[in-house]
Amino acid sequence: MTAIKALCVLVINFIMYMAFGSFFTVRKNREWSAGLAVTVGFFAYYALFSVITLPVMFTYRPLSYLAKLWLIPCILITVTAVILYVKSWAEKITGIISDIRGNRLFWAGVCIITVLSAVLVAITYNFTLDAAYYVANVTTNVDTNMINVYDPFTGSWQDHFELRYAFATYSVNDSVICYIMKLPALVQTKTVMSLTVMIIVNILYVMISRYFHEDHRRALLMYILMMLTNCMFISIYTASNFLMTRTYEGKSIVGNISIIAIFVLYLLLVSGRPPEGLFVMLFVVSMGTVTVSSTANMVIPTEIVALFVPYALIKKKPGILPKAIICIIPEIVMMLIYVMYVKGYFAIYTFPR
Repeated sequence: MTAIKALCVLVINFIMYMAFGSFFTVRKNREWSAGLAVTVGFFAYYALFSVITLPVMFTYRPLSYLAKLWLIPCILITVTAVILYVKSWAEKITGIISDIRGNRLFWAGVCIITVLSAVLVAITYNFTLDAAYYVANVTTNVDTNMINVYDPFTGSWQDHFELRYAFATYSVNDSVICYIMKLPALVQTKTVMSLTVMIIVNILYVMISRYFHEDHRRALLMYILMMLTNCMFISIYTASNFLMTRTYEGKSIVGNISIIAIFVLYLLLVSGRPPEGLFVMLFVVSMGTVTVSSTANMVIPTEIVALFVPYALIKKKPGILPKAIICIIPEIVMMLIYVMYVKGYFAIYTFPR
């Protein structure tokens, strides 16, 4: 029964991501990418969840209240997306089926590698302290029916929220899912979210390989090499280590989905045929990444500036600069908040004062 629930949550995840992402990517009578819709939708989902979660958490409301509250926008957005975009989805599915028939070798290779990598990360033994913190935090929230009030390692009550983790509400969403679906925390984090992350990573790799190579055999070779790189370059300093051994952690998402998603958006920009609303998508990715891990506060602004500012200067397109700056505002704000917290200027307590 637990396995069936986990599979249902995995499928629901991608339905939700497609629903959220369609509002930013699907345009009438214009080509759009299903992979990009899922990726942007992933970050839109967590950005909205954070907006709803933080007021609930900082006003000491229980997890059960947040779970019921979160269902409302999820249902409304999904139903609205189905009404607005079901025709576009059907056309895209038809196009994907046609593409699969025309490139059987490529898609067979993609499916095999995706399944193998997903199974690998799902069964890999994980023993890091960060991994223990993630699972323990989800379990603690569910068992106490509170949100980040108790220390996951000791069970002790914390008199104030640890802001390094409080604003990264990604793990709180796992608590909500566990509460609603009655899933064990270890299954939701280690299995469901590991599979989710690995599938999205493979989607992004497919997009990159097909961007550089129209020939499906060359694209498949590039895709295979990218996946092999993750298997062969595992050390404490690489994103590959997080992807293959700590897949469901926030840092893994930042290093393997956020950074790659921004790079994909950059490729679409320099291709000369960027999708409508590209910088809106970039902002959504940036905003969503802030809610996943505080690591984003340094990494994401660095990448956006390194990619988009030189392009704006070389191509003499100054209009790109303010858009890029707006896209790093979430990280800058969070960085300032965290510095002020560390310096002792304020604290957010877990009880009314």
